[in-house]
Amino acid sequence: MNFKQFGVLVSISTIFGMNLIANKALAQESPSITFGDAIAAGGCKIVDQQVGEDGRTLSLILDKFSAFNGQRNRCIIRINTIIPSGFNIQELNVLYQGSVGVGPTSKGPNFSRSYTFSAGNLGQVVATPQTTKFKEDDPLFQVQDNLDVISASCGGQGQLGLNLIEQSYPGSNIIVDTTDVNAGKVILSLDLIPCS
Repeated sequence: MNFKQFGVLVSISTIFGMNLIANKALAQESPSITFGDAIAAGGCKIVDQQVGEDGRTLSLILDKFSAFNGQRNRCIIRINTIIPSGFNIQELNVLYQGSVGVGPTSKGPNFSRSYTFSAGNLGQVVATPQTTKFKEDDPLFQVQDNLDVISASCGGQGQLGLNLIEQSYPGSNIIVDTTDVNAGKVILSLDLIPCS
């Protein structure tokens, strides 16, 4: 397989799931999170962003996030949030979708992720870094991270951070590009629980 001619496309769909459990007083309100504009730096670009109907889900469309034949690429995303008063973040579920190409003698690409959530002056939560190593061609992979993220704050402003790294090796490729229908789609869904 000639990877110089083979256009391997990797789309990453990230779903941040943060469950919401309301107490009796707020059960009728189903609180939502206010998301600011997401900002990307490094080797990627955000081309669109939409808030889901539940008020705790954010979809981002990424572009220009790829690594070919030994390249390494990093994407840093920051999203300002306002958590409803009386609630904190409990869980972060992130689903990535995409595709990879691996030549017969290649080591195959890696995809590494780390997450942070800072909540004002009450500290910062750092979730365990995750890495997926691809050993063979996969035209549509799905990788999900399920992380417990108990923030120290009880409502208020915060910032969610994603640090994504693609590492390819000779004969392998990993790409995120909006030319694919699912490419670069990042969906964040925040799970909240009442503060104790």
